[in-house]
Amino acid sequence: METPTTPNGEETGAEHPATSSPQGNQAQQDTPPPANTSRIRRLIGILAVDLWRFLKEVFSLTEGIDREATAEGIRADVNFKGHGAWILIAAILTASIGLSVGNIPIIIGAMLISPLMGPILGIGLAAGTYDFPLLKKSLTNLGIMMVIGIAISAMYFLVIPIPEINVELRDRTQATLLAIGVAFVGGAAGIIAGSRSQKSNVVPGVAIATALMPPLCTVGFGLATLRWEFFFGALYLFFINSVFIALPTFLYIRYLKFPMKQVLDAAKERRIRWQIGIFLLITMVPSAFIFVNVLQNSFFESDTKRFIVAVEASLEQRNTTLIDYKIDTDGESPVIKIALIGDPISDDLRNTWIRMRSDYGLEKVELDIREPRDFSKAIEEIRLESKVGSFDQLQDYYQRELARRDSTIASLNARIGKEAVFSGNVDQLGAELKSLYPNMQRFAFANFYESNFAQLDTISTVVVKWTPSTPAEDRAANAKRLQDWLSVRLGKQVRVVEHWVE
Repeated sequence: METPTTPNGEETGAEHPATSSPQGNQAQQDTPPPANTSRIRRLIGILAVDLWRFLKEVFSLTEGIDREATAEGIRADVNFKGHGAWILIAAILTASIGLSVGNIPIIIGAMLISPLMGPILGIGLAAGTYDFPLLKKSLTNLGIMMVIGIAISAMYFLVIPIPEINVELRDRTQATLLAIGVAFVGGAAGIIAGSRSQKSNVVPGVAIATALMPPLCTVGFGLATLRWEFFFGALYLFFINSVFIALPTFLYIRYLKFPMKQVLDAAKERRIRWQIGIFLLITMVPSAFIFVNVLQNSFFESDTKRFIVAVEASLEQRNTTLIDYKIDTDGESPVIKIALIGDPISDDLRNTWIRMRSDYGLEKVELDIREPRDFSKAIEEIRLESKVGSFDQLQDYYQRELARRDSTIASLNARIGKEAVFSGNVDQLGAELKSLYPNMQRFAFANFYESNFAQLDTISTVVVKWTPSTPAEDRAANAKRLQDWLSVRLGKQVRVVEHWVE
């Protein structure tokens, strides 16, 4: 039997029905040739390698670094004398002004000129390279900066007291996760930007000053006003921020293997390493505990906000609104105080909120729910007291009560205004009287209430005492002229009395 061929002489494969069946064709389409599979894998591998090389180049910290120049630059910036002191004073005064008026742009302006970056980076470099002399110098200069900053800000707040505590001052009394994050990022930006052989336009001192300048000025405010919660709270924030600014510098120096400080005496080198290690231990261990505490507080506040959102959601179909909440941590266990307005909530809803605490990790937190008063009961009490029945009568009663109170308030304001006119500018009035009547020794004034048993009048009265050498006729004439002048001067009738009881 002959095999069928095509016009070109090729076999058609009629003897192999399986290969020409629809199932066979589908199997051939589903299974790609081995050569294509290996080619795709090779292309994916090349793409992954190129992408990895690109990312390494983009995020490389060693590109363009100059270790020796970086170390020398940081050591030079640690020095603090001459113009650096005056720049710090200018920055502290600017920040104090911004804090006193709560003006954020002014505070940012102080950050732009702050010289606090040098000693902080010096501490990180010294700890990373075991340079104990540099560590002592950095700590000394940072301490001097702190003393100058606190003294200047304290003097400012002594001379120019602020009328009330604003949010900018209050926010600088406790460490938050955001503040620590800003300090760490600022320290990282400072050492990375400062270690480049070609300097960039990064201004890392702003981020560092964000974490240090306002707390330092707040310490001065607490000292000037003897508000020790501000003093110690801001000092605590300054310390933790300083640690987390120096920490990325230390890690960066160790990661890039900056050259260690060479000491010829091996025993001295071991002693310096021990001293640096003890310093790091004393600094980092408390900072770690503080950071954990701040982290826990941050999680607690986040859980509380989610809980409050759930509480508000449960009130959507009710005539009750959550108007405020507060976290109180002064007691043995935290308390969430919730203020409501509208209709009182049911016991079932209250119990639901209590059970909801476990869903947000707040099992040990107490709920203090401040419910609104039952206004229907309050209205009923007023109806009984005022002996009114219908709603219209109750509304008329309210309107009469409001009108009566408005009339009383207007009367009192008018009375206060009259007394204010008489006693407004006492110092100026006394100076004028002394220039017009040199022989007047003393004067007193008051609003006398005089009654003739039929009506009560208010009379503004001035009591004067003349020098003993003043003739009697002059006293009478002076009293008459003084009475006329005061009546015109004060715009009201005034009586002058020539009598003085010692």
